[in-house]
Amino acid sequence: MNALLRAALIAASTVAGLAPAAPVSAGPLEDGIAAFQRGDFSTARSNFEPLAVNGDAVAQYYLGDLIVRYATPQNKPQGVVWLQQSAQAGVPDAMNELARILSEGKIVAADQAKANELFMQAASLGHLPAYNNLGLRSAQGIGRAPDPLDASEWFRLAADQGFAESQFNLAVLYANGDGVKRDLVEAFKWLTLAMKQGHLLATRQRPVVAQQMTPGDIQEGDKRAAQWRPVRPKKAGS
Repeated sequence: MNALLRAALIAASTVAGLAPAAPVSAGPLEDGIAAFQRGDFSTARSNFEPLAVNGDAVAQYYLGDLIVRYATPQNKPQGVVWLQQSAQAGVPDAMNELARILSEGKIVAADQAKANELFMQAASLGHLPAYNNLGLRSAQGIGRAPDPLDASEWFRLAADQGFAESQFNLAVLYANGDGVKRDLVEAFKWLTLAMKQGHLLATRQRPVVAQQMTPGDIQEGDKRAAQWRPVRPKKAGS
């Protein structure tokens, strides 16, 4: 059992939503996202706020996320309010972020049942960070008894679609034989795929796993990584 890999998984926290893509066309929301990306939070907020007040659910998510991340502690609960409105409107990023906040219990009181419900709602819409977060909850026993098999299934759903965090977490399970049969070649494959996306822990842990493998096993792991192709996401409700 690789202690370093196990510690990496146990220490992992829930992950936020996917980073916003660069705006394709100009507009208040796109301008706000661009400002957010370059660290101009004042301009971003001035773009998001009027849209959010007028009921734009996506702007509500970005405004809530901005406030939760960067506002003073006494103002962070207002960000949670915006996230609640966005989540109720069906924005999966907001569901995932609100669930993360409820799971941690730092800004508002922890509510693991509600957090799990929101993660499940986001996952039902194909939200990859929510898949990963459900896997972490099962792996770490948050709100339930630890269930490595369930964790492996959630991680695989996102890993198969190319989500680097889940590829790393699935590799950890394979390296340790938690919830899956121990398979260092398969662990090496997933670490390689995550590493290629710039995942720092995968980059650090891949040599640790390689030290336990034969040259032939390493070659097979590289071959599996080269042959891997992402699985097409399922449509919501399918």
